Amino acid sequence: MRYATDTDEAGIIYNNAMLKVFRGIGNYAEEGKLAGWIKTIVIHACIDFCKSKNNFTTMISHADETQWMIRPEALDNLSGKDIRYMISQLPGASATVFNLYVYEGFNHRQIAELLGISEGTSKWHLSEARRILKTKLDESSLIKINTHAAG
Repeated sequence: MRYATDTDEAGIIYNNAMLKVFRGIGNYAEEGKLAGWIKTIVIHACIDFCKSKNNFTTMISHADETQWMIRPEALDNLSGKDIRYMISQLPGASATVFNLYVYEGFNHRQIAELLGISEGTSKWHLSEARRILKTKLDESSLIKINTHAAG
């Protein structure tokens, strides 16, 4: 659901992923865990779906590299469902980069390769996702972090 806007899209992603699993099961070399192999296929199915739906190469400016960190107590009144809902409201391309970076643990170089974009574009989409999520939370619960600090 992190990569889909509704259950119909999630079903399409799931069906495509399972089709790839069944078609490729003969190629599984039994190196590592089967669950890890399937997870990789599912992630790639999500990426393929998002690439077909979203424009990742929008012209962007890298002028503002200020990042925001949410104070832990700001999340005390939010449920996992609330957080997932906020993420689902992100623009498609930014949501995809956010999910790959935050949930899947990919770095910007890997995301850039997976999506066929530059690392700078990946960084911009993550920054944009964070900015949008920040506006959805109480401004008083945020700490500004300047990434241009000396040293």
